[in-house]
Amino acid sequence: MRTAWLAFVTVILLAGPSGGLAAGPYSPVLTINGNVITQHDVDQRILLLEALGAQGDVDELAMTQLTEDQLKIDAAESLGLELPEDAILAGVEEFGAARGMTLDDVFNILDERGIDRQAMNDFVESGLVWREIIGARFRDRATPTEEEVDAALAAARNRLVDVYYLGEIALPYEERGESATIELATQLAEELRQGANFEAAARQFSRSSSARNGGAIDPVPAASMPPAMRARIEGLEPGQNTGPVPISGGLAIIKLIDVKKERPQEDPTVTEFDRREAIRLQLFSERIEAYGEGYLQELEADALIQRP
Repeated sequence: MRTAWLAFVTVILLAGPSGGLAAGPYSPVLTINGNVITQHDVDQRILLLEALGAQGDVDELAMTQLTEDQLKIDAAESLGLELPEDAILAGVEEFGAARGMTLDDVFNILDERGIDRQAMNDFVESGLVWREIIGARFRDRATPTEEEVDAALAAARNRLVDVYYLGEIALPYEERGESATIELATQLAEELRQGANFEAAARQFSRSSSARNGGAIDPVPAASMPPAMRARIEGLEPGQNTGPVPISGGLAIIKLIDVKKERPQEDPTVTEFDRREAIRLQLFSERIEAYGEGYLQELEADALIQRP
């Protein structure tokens, strides 16, 4: 379906009295193995990346991601891989849950920022098919042995890890409504940036149980933090805070209080079997990702990529 649509767009865009390229949001900016990436695709991915808190050259990142996404879709089609009918919606739900959001939260953010749901679906679809492809190709090679699990577990127990000490101001939509909450969060973030007291603001406005502690929450190991949130926190210096970030049912402003190197504390309720399985999964994930990156480079080297 995606390939057919892209082919249709290509015909429409390339047609015209002068035989030249039509200007506008659906003008092609890139073709990959004959499939068109339009300016609209790029603009939508930029909006999505900004919503996710991407840093750096977002325009270039959007182009890179869209190129890689198309290569992944092409690889899936060459293998005859098709996702189940409800897989993409489930993938969007999984994406939101990993960031502490419900499916409705995700859709609300998309609508607020003018992001087409199809842009989110395309983003999720490429990730899902890629997971299937690299799992099928590299699962056996990526699976660690028991000896490798033993060594990794011993190293993990002796390794110092980054532990984040954070504060939060949690603002649920339910109390003031979505628009008023966004306005308040934006105003608070700006006041805090200009030197307002975070702890006082947390006690006054936050509706989390941490408000009584000036917003301070329990220390969080870096590995336990959702990737999108960790990316936002890693860009801060101690004492700085984020802008408003989406959480389940509302927004939050997060302050980085401190980062310390500490030995991880083992949860006494976790069994040795579960610890081993967690290490096994970590090793597998790291290896499968590395194999996937190598395979993606091969696909890109073999692809026909053209700019109009």
